[in-house]
Amino acid sequence: MFAILTHIPVWVFPLFLYIAYMTLRATRQRTASLPRLLTVPALFIVWGMTGLLSRHQVDLPLGLTWAAGAGLGAVVALTIGKPIVLSVRERGMVQLAGSWAPFIRVMTLFVAKFAIGMMSATRPDLREPLATADAAVSGFGVGVFLFWAVGLYTAYAALSRPMIQR
Repeated sequence: MFAILTHIPVWVFPLFLYIAYMTLRATRQRTASLPRLLTVPALFIVWGMTGLLSRHQVDLPLGLTWAAGAGLGAVVALTIGKPIVLSVRERGMVQLAGSWAPFIRVMTLFVAKFAIGMMSATRPDLREPLATADAAVSGFGVGVFLFWAVGLYTAYAALSRPMIQR
């Protein structure tokens, strides 16, 4: 176990702490700027796209697996993963309802990506099925976070429009 822990890239630990901190904050009602709210989704979108492209030979089946994962993630985000925007304040500040959904979503994806990475490093004989799993999880994460961000921006835009006087 010690050998495994000492071979984990150093950047994983601060990333995990940052993600855990940010998603635990999301369990409570909070007000934050739009760019700050988009930080964690941006991290997972970039991680989901670059991780796949940098670790695997992307062919049609792997690309389709990624796309299917992204489609499923989009469906999840659009149905049960929408952010609940309570209000929009001046200077791009957004008030969101608290929820455990972001914590569960982010930690599940982080653990899945971490486990796939660890298995890839320790079980090279499973390279092909792990590449497929990585593509599916990466695509799912991109779909979930991209469409969560779209939902956040859509709600922000709708609530920040001035009311039309009749």
